[in-house]
Amino acid sequence: MKLSVIIPVYNEVESILTIVKRVQATKLAHEIILVDDGSRDGTSALVRRLAEDAPEVRLIRLAQNQGKGLAVRTGIVNAQG
Repeated sequence: MKLSVIIPVYNEVESILTIVKRVQATKLAHEIILVDDGSRDGTSALVRRLAEDAPEVRLIRLAQNQGKGLAVRTGIVNAQG
């Protein structure tokens, strides 16, 4: 079974590393999809660097903030698990 974890994020530069590390520690996720909903605080750049070292981490960036619902739906459409 492939488990996809979808995490919508908006201006989470202070907490996103902790969240991703906790999901990785479970060793259950086939992929971790972070949908950045137009963050302006460097969240996307941080996740992009994280994804370089962790192949299970994927970043989807939305150009502008469109709400959590759309971010979750975008993650679902792109999930492989």
